[in-house]
Amino acid sequence: MSDPLKLQVKRHIKASRAELFDAWTRPELMKKWYSPGPMTVITATSDLRVGGVYRVEMREGPETIYVATGIYKQIVPNQLLSFTWEPDWMTGPDHQTIVTVEFNEADGGTEVLLTHEGFATAETAGKHDQGWQGCLANLAKVTEAVQVG
Repeated sequence: MSDPLKLQVKRHIKASRAELFDAWTRPELMKKWYSPGPMTVITATSDLRVGGVYRVEMREGPETIYVATGIYKQIVPNQLLSFTWEPDWMTGPDHQTIVTVEFNEADGGTEVLLTHEGFATAETAGKHDQGWQGCLANLAKVTEAVQVG
């Protein structure tokens, strides 16, 4: 049985592990995809080192802004990223969770496996599942468009 306080999202993307790793860690690339659905990224920063901080500000509509920050815990270039996830829209016991992103070679591209754990409720995990699905869809759209263009 799966853990309701942990989620995993997997997506095959037609891009190299290096391109996808860069998309997760370079602010100018993070701004192109690091939000779900039609939301947009206003600003992104990344101090890519263990103990370094990242920050993503996302806009939904004309006035709603969400901010997620965290600290990089583990970095294996082109293979793995692990970081804390601290969104400003959450409070309480599951305010800080852990995200691990693995980049695995797959036929014609890369399998991105995102594991997000440490939620206090299954409801919060479910909402984040939807958000990460949307983010990875945007990531695929942006990186695969570069491949075609």
